[in-house]
Amino acid sequence: MNAPTNTLPPGSKTNPRARAAALLAAAALSACTAAQPGLGPEANRVPVDVGTAPWRSLGLVETAAGGRCTGALVSPGTVLTAAHCLIDPRTTRAVEPGAVRFTLALSPQGAAGEARVRGVIIGPGFSVAPGPRPDPKAPPDSDWAVLMLDHAVAGPALGLSLEAGYLPPGTPLAFGGYQADRDRQMVADTACAVSAYARDAGGRVMLQHSCAATVGASGGPLLARRPDGGWIVAGVGSLAEGGVTGGWAVPTASIARVVLGPRP
Repeated sequence: MNAPTNTLPPGSKTNPRARAAALLAAAALSACTAAQPGLGPEANRVPVDVGTAPWRSLGLVETAAGGRCTGALVSPGTVLTAAHCLIDPRTTRAVEPGAVRFTLALSPQGAAGEARVRGVIIGPGFSVAPGPRPDPKAPPDSDWAVLMLDHAVAGPALGLSLEAGYLPPGTPLAFGGYQADRDRQMVADTACAVSAYARDAGGRVMLQHSCAATVGASGGPLLARRPDGGWIVAGVGSLAEGGVTGGWAVPTASIARVVLGPRP
């Protein structure tokens, strides 16, 4: 994987506001009930072993309002997921932290750990409209959330780090999660890539990818290999269209600026 950069890589798309509107018109992965979002005829997902890296760092995010998404440990007691996963569809507001549960490395054989959430950081400006549906007034790159667990569910070795820059189009990715058509079995597309980046008139950037994933994969990490063979999170699964393989993710570069502060 190339070294992180502070600017969009060559070949990235700089688009007018119409591009942002198109992003927000796409169905949220955890809410769409039409043709399976993110899965086209050529979609290829395979079962993965939650006892091995990087999948052992992923878990199921559930809310008392019925939401089911995927999240990734970024420290022993901190999980990264999508903000829309925390929305109660009846109120279009985020559920209380205590109504959210994270189960690490869930499989038909059991789980590696479980914790309740004691606090949440949501992307600045995130909101949804009644329906619920994406709010066209919300920044497209605000669909992320950091969950603070009430206790650590793993050791430091399982925490995935965030890519602080942008990866060149064509960079290989893997994307998996607890998808609605597979119940407790984690499946992933392990042979996909960064397609492009899109930026609206306000400077908000989204990552387009070619990974096959559907309902329940929201909040899951877009994973890229580091030069040392480890894994790093390049984005958080956010949006997809019905019957089309691939989708859109919030780049972790946007998240890192809020959580970690500006880079020198």
